[in-house]
Amino acid sequence: MRLTALLAALALCAASPVLAQTAAPAKGAPVSEVRAWLTGLGGTVAEPEVEASTQTLKVADQPLPWTLTFYNCTGAGPCDDVQYSAAFSGGVTLEQVNAWNRNARYAKAFFVPAGDGGEAGAVLQYDLVLTSTGTGQLQEPTAIWLQMLRGFAGSLVQAQGPAAAQ
Repeated sequence: MRLTALLAALALCAASPVLAQTAAPAKGAPVSEVRAWLTGLGGTVAEPEVEASTQTLKVADQPLPWTLTFYNCTGAGPCDDVQYSAAFSGGVTLEQVNAWNRNARYAKAFFVPAGDGGEAGAVLQYDLVLTSTGTGQLQEPTAIWLQMLRGFAGSLVQAQGPAAAQ
């Protein structure tokens, strides 16, 4: 009997206009605004590449180009699931990648074995979930990404000579 009374009281509260909630604004940032923001900072950013629910911006930051991928993102609305990444080739070893992952935080790498006539390489990734709206929330993560990207490239160079970023 108590459970029935409790459920009835909860149903009345849920129907009450006092407790009605408005939809929260969508979190994240629209890909077009992120592209404009990166371009405004001096970056050379290609048009977004769209594949299913994924949109990717390629940033031609020389000598270390990188990409910013937005997952579960459709249309022009804000996207909140992003990943920074960069690919490296040129004799990268599994030991180098493992050393990076042991010693570094935030950005993690994975080893790509040689195949189809290509050299072994690595991909560095930094994942992020945006929790508010707009491009301002990307400022600090982008600075961290660029620092980690340079650090990873430097760790490859120190170990055996220059590795080419793709």
